[in-house]
Formats: sequence, C-alpha cells, structure tokens
Amino acid sequence: MTDYQHLIGHRFPGGTYTLPKYLAWLWADAALAEPDAETAHPSLGYFVAMQGLGVSIQDIFDLMDADADSGVMFGETELEFERVLTPGATYAVEGEITGVERKSGRRAGTFDKLTFVGRVREQDSGELVVTNTNTWIFPRKEA
Repeated sequence: MTDYQHLIGHRFPGGTYTLPKYLAWLWADAALAEPDAETAHPSLGYFVAMQGLGVSIQDIFDLMDADADSGVMFGETELEFERVLTPGATYAVEGEITGVERKSGRRAGTFDKLTFVGRVREQDSGELVVTNTNTWIFPRKEA
C-alpha cells in the first residue's frame, strides 16, 4: 500500500484567475442573494481558488493514484476571508498539499484524507484575500 506522506509540501503551479462579472452576478442569483457589482458572493472563494491552482481535479486525483471511478469524496472546505472578492478583479493563486493521513473506519474502511490549501491574493498588491482549505477523502479498497 502506497504511503502518500511524501506529498506533504507539494506545491501546485498556481496561476491567475479573473472573476468574470457575469459569473459573479449569476452565482449570486443562483444562491438567492442580491447580485452586487462591487462584492462577489463569498462561496466564490472556493471557485476562484480552484480555478487558479494551475491543476485540474484529475491532476490532484493522479497524485493520489485515484480516478473518477474510485469513489473520491469531498470532505470539508473552509474559507477564511481577509478581504471581499470583487467581480472583474484578477487574482493570483498559490497552493500546496498540507496533509495526508491514512485512516480506517468500521463502515468506511481504509481511506486517505488529503488536505490542501489555495491562497487567493490580489494580483497587483499581493494582499491576501481568501485562504481556501480543502479535505478530500480517497477510499482505499485494496487496503
């Protein structure tokens, strides 16, 4: 059974993402919030972080020797805001894997809990806007 501890500290390529104004409007509308031209809905913090990491979801799966059919589950997400997201603004995103933990449960069996962080910064000033911490669960049927 592979030990994935070596992935702790793995940095994603990162990149930039411009939050389209139309997307911020549609997202707010879908969340039953009043669209605001100056402030994006907070849940877009997750979306911006994931879009700017410089990797796809499949790339993360590949690091953990998983695929879409292996039963990967979304565990948790945490958004810590320093500033609001602004529709139309461009953000720089950096991120890395901060934890991999092998666990076992009576009902769940053996699984790996992967934790990674994406930090969203204002592109021009470098000021931190939001930190997005994610935990994904990777079932290990072979264990």
